[in-house]
Amino acid sequence: MDPSPGQIQFIRDITNPQPSAWPHHIIAKVMRGAGKTKCCGVSFAWIHRTDPTTRIFVQSGSFLQARRLYSYYLPLIQNPELFPQDWLVGEPTQSLTLFKQGGGLEILAASAKRSRGGHVDVLCIDEAVLVKPDLIDAVWPVVRTSKTPKRIVVSTPSPEVNLEWFLRVWDDADRLGFKRHEWPLEECHWINKADTEQARLMLDSQTFAIEYLGEKGERKGRVWDTELIIQACVDPRRAELYPLEQPEPLTEKAVGLDWGFIHPTVFTAWEKQGETIYARDCRIRPETALSEIMQELREDFAKAPIYADSSGAHENDQLRRLGLNVIPVVFSRDKDELIGHVRWRLERGLVKIPDPKIDSRFFTLMEQMKAYNYDEHGKPRKVNDDAVDSMLCAMKRWMVPPPRPGVAVFEPPSTYRDYRRETDRDRFLRGRG
Repeated sequence: MDPSPGQIQFIRDITNPQPSAWPHHIIAKVMRGAGKTKCCGVSFAWIHRTDPTTRIFVQSGSFLQARRLYSYYLPLIQNPELFPQDWLVGEPTQSLTLFKQGGGLEILAASAKRSRGGHVDVLCIDEAVLVKPDLIDAVWPVVRTSKTPKRIVVSTPSPEVNLEWFLRVWDDADRLGFKRHEWPLEECHWINKADTEQARLMLDSQTFAIEYLGEKGERKGRVWDTELIIQACVDPRRAELYPLEQPEPLTEKAVGLDWGFIHPTVFTAWEKQGETIYARDCRIRPETALSEIMQELREDFAKAPIYADSSGAHENDQLRRLGLNVIPVVFSRDKDELIGHVRWRLERGLVKIPDPKIDSRFFTLMEQMKAYNYDEHGKPRKVNDDAVDSMLCAMKRWMVPPPRPGVAVFEPPSTYRDYRRETDRDRFLRGRG
């Protein structure tokens, strides 16, 4: 085996007997043929050569997958140059290998009853998307009595039985105590590059990205990468990371407003300096009277354009009567593009939000961004998303590049009521005629 740099790090973390902290769990998301199962087989043999008292249990997604891991493990422990053969208890089998010192390796394909038996030090779930949720629930506690418990979750993110569970662990790895591992196609020198290019022409883009590149399918799992959201958190006390607010016209400002009829009303304030957008305020009003909310907006954000959810048409009209500049945002038309714009900014570090540990106003926004995910139909779930929707509304101002100087651009509103002047409403009606 000539391991790639990504495989080397993966093996080192599996075999590390003294990580910096316990529990020390690992999750690997890689493409098919990238050698993840081979890494596990080699690592388990390495662990047993170092400490034959270690008990390891492997729950494989299929019988063939279990046999594959065993085929990598068996030749190593039967090699007398690597293992004293008198360590073994009897003849190793495809499901069970035992050592006289008390350790061993057990591999199962799918059995809830056997998964509940005994306790081990290392649990490995191989091709996790193929393992049913009830089996994972049954096997998850098997390491709880170990002094050094370690769970290893390995899979290609194929759209199979347990994809949502696997992607949840991957997206929330840091919070759940998992270290993430993946390595790119360029490192896999054993993969035929010509065949990969042919598959790129034969398969649809989503299948190719999942099976050949090890990527998540579009609109699966979390809407935004949790690590990118964490990286967007900055200390608001450090001017180099979070500069002071500037007055117009030195800067561009926008307020996002998500009306709450059953849920809270949320408005967030944002400022763009250079290419970076900074969150300046987040206010959540669960049971505040409409008149009080409108007065608050008028007093604190009179000069900033307010990008409001178009579903509150009556409320938006009332704000206009108060002299505020209100631009409706039609989620049914713009939401996907707004989500993509936020993803683009997160990936390039062009959005900064105060750390909620320092400024608690942004706690709800950050938590909702981390939890924002797609449902089984590829649509963002409409659950606890008020602060996120407010942010998306505000992003409308910067989603489309501004027009070039000297070029007049007229972007007509989508409905008659969106026009403020009677002459503009007449123009709208003539255009529709």
